[in-house]
Amino acid sequence: MRAVLQRVKGATVHGKLLVRLAATWQIERPRLTLLFVTRAIDNIVDGKLVSKIGPGIVALVGISTEDTAAEIVPFANKILNTKLWNENQQATQILVPPQYEPEPSPTANEDTPSSTSAAAASNGEASESTNARAEQVWGGKPWKRSVVELGGEVLCVSQFTLFARTVKGTKPDFHRAMGGDSAKVIYEALLKKLGDGYAHDRIKDGAFGEMMDVSLTNDGPVTILLDTAEKK
Repeated sequence: MRAVLQRVKGATVHGKLLVRLAATWQIERPRLTLLFVTRAIDNIVDGKLVSKIGPGIVALVGISTEDTAAEIVPFANKILNTKLWNENQQATQILVPPQYEPEPSPTANEDTPSSTSAAAASNGEASESTNARAEQVWGGKPWKRSVVELGGEVLCVSQFTLFARTVKGTKPDFHRAMGGDSAKVIYEALLKKLGDGYAHDRIKDGAFGEMMDVSLTNDGPVTILLDTAEKK
């Protein structure tokens, strides 16, 4: 199993109309795992919202034909414990881009962060406020906090194409990726382990085997590769 951790400010996932075609592709076998550190993400299939997270990690997950259940625990632990944030960062301090913010409550106070910033700017305080916030969010030594320590969330999205081989010719070869049915068993076990190791309400899932449009706003950028086959 592999994971590429990428820190982003936000991300969205939308479903496509070719659902039956997507099902055919998912049976081809997922393997690799991409993890994106996010500030927010929406997961929508067939135009419907499946899941949404704020700051945290997006994990594009796949399983190879060589992977077994024995790799689930160490892999989940690596995802949850990899240090991607500064020592003073907290999820509540990270600014979520407008397109990824949750729908406002009908009773929400009109004095939103944006309006507050505008007021500060009108008083000539915008620069000072921005600098203070940057110091609060990014202050401290880097690579000191995991998604758990940050208080963030994890969204897993299955994707078999991450284990494509392109050594011969120009057509990707997916024969080293596990078949859909078998991969789904390991994938769902991974989700459960992530929830057991952190909090189930902070682990979100996409729609296994479906075609989805993924949009990300990078936070960094930070990209980390994890691979259970990598030797110590």
